[in-house]
Amino acid sequence: MPVKQSPTLPRPGLLRRQIGIALLVKLILLIGLWFLLFRWHGKPVPADMNQLFAVPAATDFSSQSIKESRDVR
Repeated sequence: MPVKQSPTLPRPGLLRRQIGIALLVKLILLIGLWFLLFRWHGKPVPADMNQLFAVPAATDFSSQSIKESRDVR
């Protein structure tokens, strides 16, 4: 008859330690990204946002004649 083995449980603080390390890594990456975006020395001058997102003016459709088909009932 096989002997039943109880499942081995991880140490109680292992999950807490893993979460803490993951949060620390995330914090380090976010601080690095912040420095990369906002505090990087020698970064190029930011472009004018209005020119970057400028959309060409739409054609005024109200002044164009609309041709409708003659078979509209």
